[in-house]
Amino acid sequence: MLVAQRGVQVLLPAVQNFSRTVPALAASHRWEVLQQRLLQTAAGKGDNALPARTTLIRQGALQTHQLGLDLSEETTAESEELSFDNPTQAFRTKSTWEIARALLVLRLCSFDVLVDNSLKLMKVGQRFLGQRLFETVMRATFYGQFIGGDTEKEIEATVRRLLNSGLQTLPAITIEEDIGDEMVIREEFYDSATQFYLDSIRLLARLSDYVEVPLFQLRVTSFLHANLLVIMSKHMDAGCPELSVENLASGLAEDNQNFSVSVLTDQENDHLRNTLRRLHAVCRECSDRRIWLAADAEYTYMRPAMTQLMLAAMFKFNQKEPLIWNTYQCYLKGAHDNITRDIQLAKELGMCFGVKLVRGAYMDKERALAKEKGYEDPINPTYEATGAMYHRLLDTMLLCLHIWPRTQRSNGFDSPDMTLVLCP
Repeated sequence: MLVAQRGVQVLLPAVQNFSRTVPALAASHRWEVLQQRLLQTAAGKGDNALPARTTLIRQGALQTHQLGLDLSEETTAESEELSFDNPTQAFRTKSTWEIARALLVLRLCSFDVLVDNSLKLMKVGQRFLGQRLFETVMRATFYGQFIGGDTEKEIEATVRRLLNSGLQTLPAITIEEDIGDEMVIREEFYDSATQFYLDSIRLLARLSDYVEVPLFQLRVTSFLHANLLVIMSKHMDAGCPELSVENLASGLAEDNQNFSVSVLTDQENDHLRNTLRRLHAVCRECSDRRIWLAADAEYTYMRPAMTQLMLAAMFKFNQKEPLIWNTYQCYLKGAHDNITRDIQLAKELGMCFGVKLVRGAYMDKERALAKEKGYEDPINPTYEATGAMYHRLLDTMLLCLHIWPRTQRSNGFDSPDMTLVLCP
């Protein structure tokens, strides 16, 4: 449920070291398991046992006087360990009220009738409660549960609190756009979203000295109208050479007034140039501040152009290390073909390749659209098939992690040419 236009989600734990032989492999806890254990904990049932997970944080960067954190003197010199075997420790960042709210919200989210009609219910709530009371109720429930903050002060407080318990964070700005009947372009909206991204990245940079790997998440539709992605995807399917990775990368610059694509209209070219400038500003900010940027995946009808833009960003900024990542959705039947094609392209272009693997989140809409338009359902038929695809892509990436050549020492540390982040 999307309850914020400009809030910042904090996803945790975002990264943990899996093996010294598989660098930068990341994994997050399975949310359905966390939900089950959370319910059991509050009810006093079950064994309250989750597999122990460890997040390594470089102790040398933990500056108590700078951060104002209450760090235990018993913390080891190498890592801060968080175990979910002990519910008291696992939920030490949460108050009793926050745990009760989590139980309520996650329970409500288990009812299909509420989830399927959430937007309608929100509109009804706004009409009957009024905007101020509606916002108060949302902040006390769904917004407060899923959003880490919508001001720098709130975000910083959330990040510090979690890091004090050994949890690393992945800020994700909840600004996105879907296709519409007509392409009404509001450049000022996308410029404002870009500035919000830049401000958030700079905030994360101020906090990044005491996290293992600074991570940030991006949604491409924060920077352009979704209809343009659909238009570009259709031209790509037709084999337009001007929409190649290399050519799009040439438009990723502050001054790109001479960049254009002949198959696009003047309006579409203007919007694409502005989009590339905005995307360049955000990627450059992350590159300058050594923050790894993961682009979220969205709907299949805009995926080809979205992936092409992120590959162009990799070509521009991933020459020495995989700072920019793209997301691959394993509930798609063509997921393995997509990733193997892009791996081959990355090798041919000589750029580092970053990947975030997820199962997917738009199943109902994708299937409904396929039925409406009369084309094959792009989603795997079962959960088990999606799981098998997930592990197939994982195996492919792990193999690449071992065989992909490594870069030379860059900016003080060795960096792999291939990075993989997992979101089970």
